[in-house]
Amino acid sequence: MPSFFVPARSSRHRIACFSLYRSLVRQALRVPLPEELSTASPLGPANPIRTLIRNAFHRNKRDTSPRLIVSALKNGYRFLTLLSRAADTSMPEHASVLNFLRENEARVLAVKAKAAEAAAKRISTAPIPGRTPIITKVSAEGEPPAYAPTGPPRALSSFKGGVRKPPTMAAATAVPFLRLKKPQPRFLERVIRQKVERRAKKGIRIMEMQSEGMQDANDEDVWERLVAKMLAENGQVGEEVNNNRERTYRETLWEAVTLTMESLNREREDSVARGKAMWQIVLAEQEMALKEEKERLAKEAETKKKPQLEDLSPPVIKTAVSGGFTRGKKGQRGGNHTTGE
Repeated sequence: MPSFFVPARSSRHRIACFSLYRSLVRQALRVPLPEELSTASPLGPANPIRTLIRNAFHRNKRDTSPRLIVSALKNGYRFLTLLSRAADTSMPEHASVLNFLRENEARVLAVKAKAAEAAAKRISTAPIPGRTPIITKVSAEGEPPAYAPTGPPRALSSFKGGVRKPPTMAAATAVPFLRLKKPQPRFLERVIRQKVERRAKKGIRIMEMQSEGMQDANDEDVWERLVAKMLAENGQVGEEVNNNRERTYRETLWEAVTLTMESLNREREDSVARGKAMWQIVLAEQEMALKEEKERLAKEAETKKKPQLEDLSPPVIKTAVSGGFTRGKKGQRGGNHTTGE
């Protein structure tokens, strides 16, 4: 078999593969299967042997190596013999086929369970449903973009420490956003990345059209003028066609460049409008934080100025007789009250 052989372009190879596929599927339907592996299977009511055959052919359809093709065909004919013998329930091949199907079913279920577990642990980058956007577009259609904060500053109870932390305004490649908390949400990273990539693609497209594309358009225009001149000399172009002049390739390409640049300018204006609305949120949060800080300091000052209660208990006086301590009124001499001294 030559090295440049392409199986998909060989009619003989295609006929051989289709014949083998039909024979395998036809023989697979003749193998008796219990309900737990066919109609009541958790993988579905389809015949599992036919599914395996279809997946194997689909997996090997792009093989171009002669070694792999010969090996796949040999395996196909060997399994055709196996399925022919497995049609008889008394043959050992039937038991081996059932054991293989049970093991394959358990393996597929384990793989699906592992994939579902990984998908559940994966952090979603989709927007959180039910959340209200922080800014809302207030401009009408056709007007310059304008945005405004959706609501008032956040409540103080929403902060864990009881102290308001104003957001920080940032920008990534002319895409403004607010840093409200740490770590930064995944969906915010995704939105910023998509906007940056979209803007970069448009910029690259403009440069390509202005460099290589414009040169190709000039060459096409030169060719069109030469063809039109030749046809005019031969009298094959009427006056009506000459009057209805179409736009040249250069003009069409330049129009595409202009439209792309206008799209970038609209995105820039929209980003500026969004940034202004976000800055209003930052100023409102800072003003609210300053007000709350003043109120907190005023409360602390009032607490410190509050008078303390005096200790009205009698003082401790040392007696001369016992050397101990007794309590008496202020201004009286402590002594032994029993002797009267």
